[in-house]
Amino acid sequence: MTQQISEVQINQPNYVVYSQTNQREQNEDSFQIFALTPVLGQKPVTFMAVADGMGGYAYGEDISQQTLRKLSLSFFEQLTIESSLNCSINEVTPITSDYLAQVLLKAVEQANAYVRKMVEANKWGKGGSTVVVTAILEKIAVSVNLGDSPLFHYQATTKKLTKVTQEHTVADVLLRARMITPEMARYHEGRSRLEFYVGCPQLPSNPPVYQTPLAAGDLLLLCSDGISSSLLIEDIQSILAGDRHLNSMAENLIQAAQTAGETDNQTLILWKVPNN
Repeated sequence: MTQQISEVQINQPNYVVYSQTNQREQNEDSFQIFALTPVLGQKPVTFMAVADGMGGYAYGEDISQQTLRKLSLSFFEQLTIESSLNCSINEVTPITSDYLAQVLLKAVEQANAYVRKMVEANKWGKGGSTVVVTAILEKIAVSVNLGDSPLFHYQATTKKLTKVTQEHTVADVLLRARMITPEMARYHEGRSRLEFYVGCPQLPSNPPVYQTPLAAGDLLLLCSDGISSSLLIEDIQSILAGDRHLNSMAENLIQAAQTAGETDNQTLILWKVPNN
């Protein structure tokens, strides 16, 4: 079969986005990035998200798109409409990292309920999407995820890469319980079996929210498992440390995953924390 590639590249001073089909028939990944000022006089908030329609299920592309659509609508409504409706400027809820955490959790809950109803209404049988979403307020990133689309944080001063999020796969559960090693987790039969995802019957009772302090020059990498599943964290760290240009970093990540045998859709958002 002829390889079909659908690539989207968006360049701004502080971020780059790539999404391509790789060796699949269609791209079931979706991404979104925007900034908004919730209320006049408050600091802007940047919203970034990557979703991956679950492989093997029908309509994965539609589900990942609708996941991000519902997430972003809920995020916008909570931050701008609910916080300002019939409120004077002195009564508006201040935007803090803890408030953003509540907003993201509610947005994920609403997206999950929406996707479940959509799948049922269309009689699609079973369907879902992973998601990793980050909201940045000044120098802190607030993040939530479901499934196996991860968030990484690269510290410019130490040149150290940290995987911020935990994956909701059977293999990762066993890894956290120390029942298998990291090497075993890479090849375990449960590495692609998701415990939680957008559209699942029940969300985790206490889903973690990650708050990551940022410094100028730091990098945030949100990606689908078409990037992360074939690369060790040391591989990703080496690529991010080895080039000063976001475009080159992104291209090298995609190429390294393909060289390692990756055939899944590949999507990433690479964000650089500005100096100001």
